[in-house]
Amino acid sequence: MAKRLAEKKATPVLHLDEIFWLPGGFNEKRDTAEVSRIIDTARAASDWIVEGVYGNLAHQFLQSADALIWLELPWVVCQQRLELRGSESKAHMDRKQSEAGLRELVQWAENYSSRQGSSGHAAHLALFESFKGQRLRLCSESQVLEYLSAT
Repeated sequence: MAKRLAEKKATPVLHLDEIFWLPGGFNEKRDTAEVSRIIDTARAASDWIVEGVYGNLAHQFLQSADALIWLELPWVVCQQRLELRGSESKAHMDRKQSEAGLRELVQWAENYSSRQGSSGHAAHLALFESFKGQRLRLCSESQVLEYLSAT
């Protein structure tokens, strides 16, 4: 969705995964100070689209955001998409992920509704409800497609 919106609006997409993790994989986190510098620099741009699940990072962008779209798709859809993009034979953001890493990611994602911390459902709901700009919550693939065709 972020890619399609970016193409329509000629706006860059910022992936929270690329901000959170060091280049080359999903096994080494960036230093917190470096993450903050990257976010501050990105927020200074006139336009951007941010995508990702890291609530603590998204919160920093929301201070400068005009709109917030929350994709709250059924688990089965999320699982299929993770598996399509995450195996050894498929690159995600030009990174390779091992089969073991993919299984770990799918297990982590499956616990979304009960996960504590800034990347869980309760934290995302709190961010969504407290956001003062335009808010949109999409809960099905048909809603996503409808939104994209109308935008």
